[in-house]
Amino acid sequence: MFSEVVRHRYHLLRVIGLLILMTLTACVGTHSKPLSLHQSEQKKLRVIGLPQFTVSQRIDIRRDNPIYAVIGVSAKIVQQVVRESKRIKYQGANPALLQLSIAKMRQGIKYRLRRLGYRVVDLDMSYWEAQKAYRKKDPRARGIDALIRVDIKRFGYASGSPFKPYRPGMVLAADLYATQDRKLLSSNIYNVGYDRDDLSPYILEVGYISHIHVEDKRYLYKNFESLMEHARDSSKGLKFVAGVAAESVAGDLKKRPQRYLVAKK
Repeated sequence: MFSEVVRHRYHLLRVIGLLILMTLTACVGTHSKPLSLHQSEQKKLRVIGLPQFTVSQRIDIRRDNPIYAVIGVSAKIVQQVVRESKRIKYQGANPALLQLSIAKMRQGIKYRLRRLGYRVVDLDMSYWEAQKAYRKKDPRARGIDALIRVDIKRFGYASGSPFKPYRPGMVLAADLYATQDRKLLSSNIYNVGYDRDDLSPYILEVGYISHIHVEDKRYLYKNFESLMEHARDSSKGLKFVAGVAAESVAGDLKKRPQRYLVAKK
Protein backbone atom coordinates (compact mmCIF):
# COMPACT_ATOMS: atom_id res chain seq x y z
CA MET A 1 0.00 0.00 0.00
CA PHE A 2 2.80 2.38 1.00
CA SER A 3 4.79 1.62 -2.16
CA GLU A 4 1.72 2.38 -4.31
CA VAL A 5 1.34 5.78 -2.65
CA VAL A 6 5.01 6.55 -3.23
CA ARG A 7 4.74 5.44 -6.85
CA HIS A 8 1.61 7.54 -7.36
CA ARG A 9 3.32 10.63 -5.92
CA TYR A 10 6.35 9.99 -8.10
CA HIS A 11 4.24 9.88 -11.25
CA LEU A 12 2.33 12.98 -10.13
CA LEU A 13 5.57 14.90 -9.62
CA ARG A 14 6.77 13.81 -13.05
CA VAL A 15 3.55 15.08 -14.64
CA ILE A 16 3.83 18.40 -12.81
CA GLY A 17 7.45 18.71 -13.88
CA LEU A 18 6.56 18.05 -17.50
CA LEU A 19 3.77 20.63 -17.38
CA ILE A 20 6.15 23.25 -15.96
CA LEU A 21 8.72 22.43 -18.64
CA MET A 22 6.09 22.66 -21.38
CA THR A 23 4.91 26.01 -20.03
CA LEU A 24 8.42 27.44 -19.98
CA THR A 25 9.13 26.06 -23.43
CA ALA A 26 5.94 27.65 -24.74
CA CYS A 27 6.94 30.98 -23.23
CA VAL A 28 10.38 30.83 -24.81
CA GLY A 29 8.91 29.65 -28.10
CA THR A 30 6.87 32.82 -28.52
CA HIS A 31 10.13 34.72 -29.05
CA SER A 32 12.56 32.37 -30.76
CA LYS A 33 14.17 34.87 -33.15
CA PRO A 34 13.82 38.48 -34.33
CA LEU A 35 11.33 39.16 -37.10
CA SER A 36 11.82 42.18 -39.35
CA LEU A 37 8.95 44.04 -40.95
CA HIS A 38 8.66 42.59 -44.44
CA GLN A 39 8.73 44.95 -47.42
CA SER A 40 5.41 43.61 -48.71
CA GLU A 41 3.69 44.55 -45.43
CA GLN A 42 4.96 48.14 -45.47
CA LYS A 43 2.63 49.18 -48.30
CA LYS A 44 -0.45 48.19 -46.26
CA LEU A 45 0.77 49.56 -42.95
CA ARG A 46 -0.31 53.17 -42.43
CA VAL A 47 -1.97 53.43 -39.00
CA ILE A 48 -0.41 51.89 -35.88
CA GLY A 49 -2.21 51.61 -32.55
CA LEU A 50 -0.19 51.93 -29.32
CA PRO A 51 -1.99 50.20 -26.41
CA GLN A 52 -0.85 50.41 -22.80
CA PHE A 53 2.40 48.61 -22.01
CA THR A 54 2.59 45.48 -19.91
CA VAL A 55 4.88 46.46 -17.04
CA SER A 56 5.37 45.64 -13.37
CA GLN A 57 4.53 48.57 -11.10
CA ARG A 58 7.96 48.24 -9.51
CA ILE A 59 11.41 49.47 -10.40
CA ASP A 60 13.81 46.54 -10.15
CA ILE A 61 16.91 46.94 -7.96
CA ARG A 62 19.11 43.84 -7.83
CA ARG A 63 22.64 42.73 -7.11
CA ASP A 64 23.16 39.04 -7.70
CA ASN A 65 25.72 37.06 -5.77
CA PRO A 66 26.75 33.76 -7.41
CA ILE A 67 27.68 32.28 -4.04
CA TYR A 68 23.99 32.19 -3.06
CA ALA A 69 23.30 29.72 -5.84
CA VAL A 70 25.91 27.39 -4.35
CA ILE A 71 24.70 27.67 -0.76
CA GLY A 72 21.11 26.70 -1.52
CA VAL A 73 17.46 27.71 -1.29
CA SER A 74 17.60 29.42 2.11
CA ALA A 75 20.34 31.80 0.91
CA LYS A 76 18.30 32.63 -2.20
CA ILE A 77 15.35 33.54 0.02
CA VAL A 78 17.59 35.88 2.04
CA GLN A 79 18.82 37.43 -1.19
CA GLN A 80 15.25 37.99 -2.34
CA VAL A 81 14.32 39.68 0.96
CA VAL A 82 17.35 41.98 0.75
CA ARG A 83 16.55 42.79 -2.89
CA GLU A 84 12.96 43.72 -2.03
CA SER A 85 14.13 45.94 0.81
CA LYS A 86 16.49 47.84 -1.51
CA ARG A 87 13.79 48.16 -4.16
CA ILE A 88 11.37 49.70 -1.66
CA LYS A 89 14.01 52.20 -0.47
CA TYR A 90 14.92 53.26 -3.99
CA GLN A 91 11.33 53.59 -5.16
CA GLY A 92 10.57 55.58 -2.02
CA ALA A 93 13.24 58.08 -3.09
CA ASN A 94 11.77 58.24 -6.63
CA PRO A 95 8.04 57.54 -6.24
CA ALA A 96 6.98 58.88 -9.66
CA LEU A 97 10.01 57.64 -11.63
CA LEU A 98 8.39 54.58 -13.20
CA GLN A 99 5.38 56.51 -14.50
CA LEU A 100 7.59 59.32 -15.84
CA SER A 101 9.91 56.86 -17.60
CA ILE A 102 7.04 54.95 -19.23
CA ALA A 103 5.41 58.21 -20.32
CA LYS A 104 8.72 59.33 -21.86
CA MET A 105 9.02 56.01 -23.67
CA ARG A 106 5.50 56.21 -25.11
CA GLN A 107 6.10 59.76 -26.31
CA GLY A 108 9.38 58.67 -27.88
CA ILE A 109 7.77 55.78 -29.77
CA LYS A 110 4.91 57.98 -31.05
CA TYR A 111 7.24 60.79 -32.13
CA ARG A 112 9.64 58.48 -33.99
CA LEU A 113 6.87 56.51 -35.74
CA ARG A 114 5.22 59.73 -36.92
CA ARG A 115 8.57 60.92 -38.25
CA LEU A 116 8.78 57.63 -40.17
CA GLY A 117 5.45 58.39 -41.87
CA TYR A 118 2.95 56.41 -39.78
CA ARG A 119 -0.18 57.73 -38.13
CA VAL A 120 -0.18 56.66 -34.49
CA VAL A 121 -3.30 56.17 -32.37
CA ASP A 122 -2.72 56.34 -28.61
CA LEU A 123 -4.99 53.74 -26.96
CA ASP A 124 -5.89 53.85 -23.27
CA MET A 125 -6.45 50.10 -23.11
CA SER A 126 -4.49 46.85 -23.03
CA TYR A 127 -3.37 45.06 -26.18
CA TRP A 128 -6.11 42.42 -25.80
CA GLU A 129 -8.76 45.08 -25.20
CA ALA A 130 -7.56 46.86 -28.35
CA GLN A 131 -7.86 43.67 -30.40
CA LYS A 132 -11.36 43.16 -29.06
CA ALA A 133 -12.26 46.80 -29.79
CA TYR A 134 -11.11 46.37 -33.40
CA ARG A 135 -13.21 43.20 -33.87
CA LYS A 136 -16.28 44.89 -32.41
CA LYS A 137 -15.76 47.94 -34.64
CA ASP A 138 -15.24 50.24 -31.68
CA PRO A 139 -14.66 53.79 -32.99
CA ARG A 140 -11.50 54.05 -30.87
CA ALA A 141 -9.82 51.29 -32.92
CA ARG A 142 -11.30 52.14 -36.30
CA GLY A 143 -8.84 52.27 -39.19
CA ILE A 144 -5.91 50.80 -37.25
CA ASP A 145 -3.78 48.49 -39.40
CA ALA A 146 -1.58 47.05 -36.64
CA LEU A 147 -0.99 47.13 -32.89
CA ILE A 148 2.32 47.30 -31.05
CA ARG A 149 2.39 45.05 -28.00
CA VAL A 150 5.12 46.13 -25.56
CA ASP A 151 6.01 43.91 -22.61
CA ILE A 152 8.60 45.39 -20.21
CA LYS A 153 10.14 42.42 -18.44
CA ARG A 154 12.72 44.23 -16.30
CA PHE A 155 13.52 47.87 -15.65
CA GLY A 156 15.82 49.36 -13.06
CA TYR A 157 19.37 49.16 -11.74
CA ALA A 158 21.23 45.84 -11.63
CA SER A 159 24.62 44.41 -10.80
CA GLY A 160 25.69 40.89 -11.68
CA SER A 161 28.01 40.46 -8.68
CA PRO A 162 29.51 42.36 -5.72
CA PHE A 163 32.40 43.29 -8.02
CA LYS A 164 30.25 44.93 -10.71
CA PRO A 165 28.61 48.38 -10.54
CA TYR A 166 24.88 48.95 -10.55
CA ARG A 167 23.87 50.05 -14.07
CA PRO A 168 20.50 51.17 -15.48
CA GLY A 169 18.74 48.95 -17.98
CA MET A 170 15.53 47.65 -19.49
CA VAL A 171 14.55 44.34 -21.07
CA LEU A 172 11.44 44.49 -23.22
CA ALA A 173 9.65 42.59 -25.96
CA ALA A 174 7.96 44.51 -28.78
CA ASP A 175 5.62 42.73 -31.21
CA LEU A 176 3.69 44.28 -34.08
CA TYR A 177 0.47 42.42 -34.96
CA ALA A 178 -1.87 43.06 -37.88
CA THR A 179 -5.37 43.80 -36.58
CA GLN A 180 -7.23 42.07 -39.40
CA ASP A 181 -5.74 38.57 -39.03
CA ARG A 182 -3.44 38.97 -35.97
CA LYS A 183 -0.44 38.08 -38.11
CA LEU A 184 2.88 38.81 -36.43
CA LEU A 185 4.55 41.43 -38.63
CA SER A 186 7.59 42.36 -36.57
CA SER A 187 9.14 41.17 -33.31
CA ASN A 188 12.22 41.75 -31.21
CA ILE A 189 13.49 41.54 -27.64
CA TYR A 190 15.84 44.26 -26.48
CA ASN A 191 18.27 44.56 -23.64
CA VAL A 192 18.96 48.27 -23.33
CA GLY A 193 21.80 48.99 -20.93
CA TYR A 194 22.24 45.90 -18.77
CA ASP A 195 25.47 43.92 -18.87
CA ARG A 196 24.67 41.11 -21.31
CA ASP A 197 26.52 38.59 -19.11
CA ASP A 198 24.11 39.28 -16.25
CA LEU A 199 20.93 38.30 -18.13
CA SER A 200 19.48 34.81 -18.41
CA PRO A 201 17.07 34.26 -21.34
CA TYR A 202 15.74 31.23 -19.43
CA ILE A 203 14.78 33.28 -16.36
CA LEU A 204 13.29 36.02 -18.55
CA GLU A 205 11.37 33.32 -20.49
CA VAL A 206 12.64 34.36 -23.90
CA GLY A 207 14.55 32.54 -26.62
CA TYR A 208 17.00 35.32 -27.48
CA ILE A 209 17.96 38.89 -26.57
CA SER A 210 19.13 41.67 -28.87
CA HIS A 211 21.67 43.68 -26.88
CA ILE A 212 21.89 47.45 -27.24
CA HIS A 213 24.99 48.78 -25.57
CA VAL A 214 24.50 52.06 -23.73
CA GLU A 215 26.88 53.11 -21.02
CA ASP A 216 27.32 56.42 -19.28
CA LYS A 217 29.72 56.35 -16.34
CA ARG A 218 27.66 59.05 -14.65
CA TYR A 219 25.00 56.39 -14.04
CA LEU A 220 27.22 53.56 -12.80
CA TYR A 221 27.19 53.10 -9.02
CA LYS A 222 29.71 51.03 -7.07
CA ASN A 223 27.24 49.85 -4.42
CA PHE A 224 23.70 50.39 -3.14
CA GLU A 225 24.82 53.07 -0.71
CA SER A 226 26.26 55.10 -3.57
CA LEU A 227 23.09 54.56 -5.61
CA MET A 228 20.94 55.87 -2.76
CA GLU A 229 23.23 58.86 -2.17
CA HIS A 230 22.57 59.83 -5.79
CA ALA A 231 19.01 58.49 -6.00
CA ARG A 232 17.57 61.62 -7.65
CA ASP A 233 20.41 61.96 -10.16
CA SER A 234 20.26 58.24 -10.95
CA SER A 235 16.68 58.69 -12.16
CA LYS A 236 18.13 60.40 -15.25
CA GLY A 237 19.84 57.12 -16.14
CA LEU A 238 16.55 55.23 -16.22
CA LYS A 239 14.83 57.98 -18.22
CA PHE A 240 17.70 57.86 -20.70
CA VAL A 241 17.34 54.08 -21.04
CA ALA A 242 13.58 54.49 -21.62
CA GLY A 243 14.35 56.95 -24.43
CA VAL A 244 16.81 54.56 -26.09
CA ALA A 245 14.24 51.75 -25.79
CA ALA A 246 11.68 53.92 -27.59
CA GLU A 247 14.13 54.66 -30.41
CA SER A 248 14.91 50.94 -30.72
CA VAL A 249 11.26 49.82 -30.92
CA ALA A 250 10.22 52.48 -33.43
CA GLY A 251 13.46 52.29 -35.39
CA ASP A 252 12.85 48.62 -36.21
CA LEU A 253 9.75 49.72 -38.14
CA LYS A 254 11.66 52.03 -40.42
CA LYS A 255 10.37 51.80 -43.97
CA ARG A 256 13.01 50.51 -46.36
CA PRO A 257 13.25 51.37 -50.07
CA GLN A 258 10.97 49.30 -52.28
CA ARG A 259 13.79 47.83 -54.34
CA TYR A 260 17.52 47.84 -54.66
CA LEU A 261 18.50 49.53 -57.94
CA VAL A 262 21.22 48.07 -60.13
CA ALA A 263 23.32 50.77 -61.74
CA LYS A 264 23.71 50.48 -65.48
CA LYS A 265 27.20 50.52 -66.93
